[in-house]
Amino acid sequence: MLSVIVMTACKSGNNVDGTAKVEGNYTYEHAFNYDLKGAHLDVHETGTMDFYPDGTALDSARQVYTATLQDSSIVTWVFNYVSPSKWRLEGEDFYFAGIKESFRMEVVNGKPEAELAQEIIKVVSGSIDYEYKFHLDTLTEKKLQWSFTYRDGHHDTWEFYRTSSRN
Repeated sequence: MLSVIVMTACKSGNNVDGTAKVEGNYTYEHAFNYDLKGAHLDVHETGTMDFYPDGTALDSARQVYTATLQDSSIVTWVFNYVSPSKWRLEGEDFYFAGIKESFRMEVVNGKPEAELAQEIIKVVSGSIDYEYKFHLDTLTEKKLQWSFTYRDGHHDTWEFYRTSSRN
């Protein structure tokens, strides 16, 4: 859930432009996977991220979940994911959290009543307001990239491409 966002400026990084600002509109694609209720979920999301100067953001994505169930059957859902959020940059750390009261995740294709689809929504919405701390890898006028290392040690990276600036 991309909704997880983290940034830290690389002091020695050749990809951090000291004049570039976070604020702006970006597009992104991201893929991740995890296991839930005995199913393996492969997720691909395509979306936009808007960062505003007042420390708010809007993450909007089309998420495609492909679930491989215990009996090896495959089920697919498409979700509309909308997460109004808060962000702040402190030194080299970028903090990001969704705003639970305004978060929406709805099935737009697939069986919305399916128990696993409802469990996905429950799990995502249950942690949306957790504040994540990301590492900023790249910040230029055209690209924002951050990464995150999970508790189990695996690492993930998100790449965002600027479509406009907001000042």
